[in-house]
Amino acid sequence: MSTGISPGEHGDVLHRLYQQGKRRATQVPEFDAEKVMGRARAAHDAGAVNFWTVLNPAERSAFESAARKQAFAPGTALMREGEHADAVMVILDGWAKVCLDEDGRERVITERGPGDLIGESGTVPGNVRSATMIALDTVQALVMRTEDYTALIADFPGVPDLVKKQTYDRRTGRP
Repeated sequence: MSTGISPGEHGDVLHRLYQQGKRRATQVPEFDAEKVMGRARAAHDAGAVNFWTVLNPAERSAFESAARKQAFAPGTALMREGEHADAVMVILDGWAKVCLDEDGRERVITERGPGDLIGESGTVPGNVRSATMIALDTVQALVMRTEDYTALIADFPGVPDLVKKQTYDRRTGRP
């Protein structure tokens, strides 16, 4: 794999992504490590937000206290397009693909990995999932009920700004 990222070059987050990417490239046929690592490097260089790593210790502790840790086996849906949005997740380890159903065919949009907050756009009351997320390998995640997430962002006013930055980064082509 020739990503141009050497261990330690871009800090702990990219070092971890680099190491995981090397392992996943041989273990998960669907995982395009070259593409993911290129996006991770570009995101880091552009100052993109990795949600989990930019939380301060109090925010991270509050999230962990209100969430439950859950493992998802490869091929398992973390979320399904069209279902009621009742939780958000932070991926701690592993990778998931984000897919849309287009006339019965799956279209992969992107991948999400360590540190990514997922499902946050569905937290508006009555909202449904806009995409399906499938574990590419074993995914360890912190799963938080929507109600608890709403309370968390009320208690920690800096968190919504991080989420907005993450959303902006994703919509403008950063991972």
